[in-house]
Amino acid sequence: MSQPEDTSQPPTRGELTAKAIRQAIVRIEKGRPKVVKPGRKLSIQAVAEEAGVSRATIHNNHPNLAERIREAGNKAVRAQRDEKNIEIKELRAKYTALRQDYIHTRELNQDMASEMASLVAENQRLRVIVENEKVVGFPSKKPRTS
Repeated sequence: MSQPEDTSQPPTRGELTAKAIRQAIVRIEKGRPKVVKPGRKLSIQAVAEEAGVSRATIHNNHPNLAERIREAGNKAVRAQRDEKNIEIKELRAKYTALRQDYIHTRELNQDMASEMASLVAENQRLRVIVENEKVVGFPSKKPRTS
């Protein structure tokens, strides 16, 4: 009896390279690269360094992986942009509220200045009356104590 022959072929060099590139992408996305600095953004250059291949190899021989890297990088950029847009909207809302508060405070200040001017004029008028020699002041009432 003969044993069945192994019909599976060893992976080709291109398949091994594609696997190394995919693994490099995953390591960089998870923040656990072996070669490049942790926290480095996902780019074809970073993946090439991590996988130990050239950028040209990724571009020329594995365009589907190059597209995957670009899309993943674009997702990160879009997420960052969206965060900034949300932050800008919040700051605009805060600015609008502060602006309204400032306008209201300014109106109150104008009202108080007007009221103060009226009181100063009334105070001057009363001083003139009190300082007039013809005016006799009444003694103030003292509160009764029981």
